[in-house]
Amino acid sequence: MNVMKMAVAAVLIFAPLTGSAFGAGTFATVKAGCFFPASDVFRDVYGKGPYFGAEAAVPLSGALHLWAGAEIFSRSGATTVTEEVTKVRIVPIFAGVRALLGRQSVRPYVGAAAAFFLFHEENPLGSVDDSGLGFLGQAGVMAKVAGALWIDAFAGYRACTLRSGGEDPIEAKLGGFSAGLGLAYQF
Repeated sequence: MNVMKMAVAAVLIFAPLTGSAFGAGTFATVKAGCFFPASDVFRDVYGKGPYFGAEAAVPLSGALHLWAGAEIFSRSGATTVTEEVTKVRIVPIFAGVRALLGRQSVRPYVGAAAAFFLFHEENPLGSVDDSGLGFLGQAGVMAKVAGALWIDAFAGYRACTLRSGGEDPIEAKLGGFSAGLGLAYQF
């Protein structure tokens, strides 16, 4: 949860500074959505659930924007055999490019980013902290509400597979689909 507060604070501090440095067109967005895990094992234990995030998009050239942010998915579930309570937290921190098309009050976009996934899971058997590289892609449409406020409706996919070392390695597939809404402010 502290990671999410830091991400929101960084976007809110960073976006106005980059807006004046790179010109008009910088967006700062807070968002919420639902994550639908692709892995059967992950779905059996945790199911689908809400996630929250913050991001910034800074104009680079023409329709291309530097796009960066962070999200958090935190959920409780039950282990498959003993049905003991288990908790997971996944935080992807990402940076990439996004193409924001059009110049009207409705603007579709598509983006791709490299992501660093922070993973934490705890249950009566112990806890695991791991991290790894992955990617995420997102497509959506932004619609101007009033003044500098925009609504962002989006869908995306993220992928990251973590593997433990040792003689009997364990694999955690953190990928899946997501969809949600965001509230963006244009500087």
